[in-house]
Amino acid sequence: MVKEYIAYQGDRPLGTGTVKELAESLGYTYNGMKFKTTPSAHKRSKGSDRVVLLYEIEEEVEED
Repeated sequence: MVKEYIAYQGDRPLGTGTVKELAESLGYTYNGMKFKTTPSAHKRSKGSDRVVLLYEIEEEVEED
């Protein structure tokens, strides 16, 4: 299963997709974009509106 992410810069959504797709569309390297998924990157940003961060999109599971 491929993980999907949503990219935000501050409160503004920039797009959704895989790490590779987002890196290509936003002009980052794969490794640079992958780092933006980590707790360390989120902690370092300290709420800055200028930093791009990625959040994993979790699928909702329907119960029968």
